[in-house]
Amino acid sequence: MRTIIWVAWLAFQGLAQTVGAQEGGSLTLTIEVRDVEKARGQLYVAFYSSGENFLKKPLTGLRVEVDGGAVAVPCRGLPAGEYAFSLFLDENGNGRLDTGAFGIPTEKYAFSNDAEGVMGPPSYEKCRFTLSADTTLVVHLR
Repeated sequence: MRTIIWVAWLAFQGLAQTVGAQEGGSLTLTIEVRDVEKARGQLYVAFYSSGENFLKKPLTGLRVEVDGGAVAVPCRGLPAGEYAFSLFLDENGNGRLDTGAFGIPTEKYAFSNDAEGVMGPPSYEKCRFTLSADTTLVVHLR
C-alpha cells in the first residue's frame, strides 16, 4: 500500500510551483543531483516537513529543466526547519514517474540523504535533515 501511495505522489501532475521567497530568515538549499544518465527532461522535486505528510502531501515543490549531465537545483526561500525531499527525472515529458511491473519505477529518482527503502520508499526518518543555514546536499539518481 505504501508503494502505491509513493508512486501516486511521484505521479503528481502539475506540481510546478517554485519555492517562493519569504520575508527575512529564508535560506537556500542547493540540491546537487548526480548520476544523471539522460541529459534531458524535467526534474520534479517535492518537500515535506513531517512524517504524517511524507509522500502524501508536499509542503511545496518545483520543476527544473535538465539539459546537461550535472544538475544543481537552488531552492530559495525555505525557513529554517526539518525537511525531507523526494525527486524524480521525467525523461519522457509526461509529467509523472513511469513504473513497470509491481510499481517499480522505470525513471530515475532519489530521496534526501540518499535514503533507500526496502520493498518500497524510505521512511521520513531516513530522509529528514535540518536546514539551519544555506546548505548543499548531494543525491544520486537510482
